[in-house]
Amino acid sequence: MTDNEKYPELREYLRGQNYSDLEIDHIIAEVRDYEAETRVDSIMDSIDSGHLDIQALIDDALKKMAD
Repeated sequence: MTDNEKYPELREYLRGQNYSDLEIDHIIAEVRDYEAETRVDSIMDSIDSGHLDIQALIDDALKKMAD
């Protein structure tokens, strides 16, 4: 999926608000950065709270790599 295909609803909303394509691209880039940061924070919170077994995740990833 290309950057122009991501967040189609947000793109449509921003077009409706009369933002230019260049402005929309910059806004979408900020949203992507925020989303990535939020995912990292969420994963770390899940590990800290014990809801995510990081060792099981590591073991599973290495097992898949070996297959």
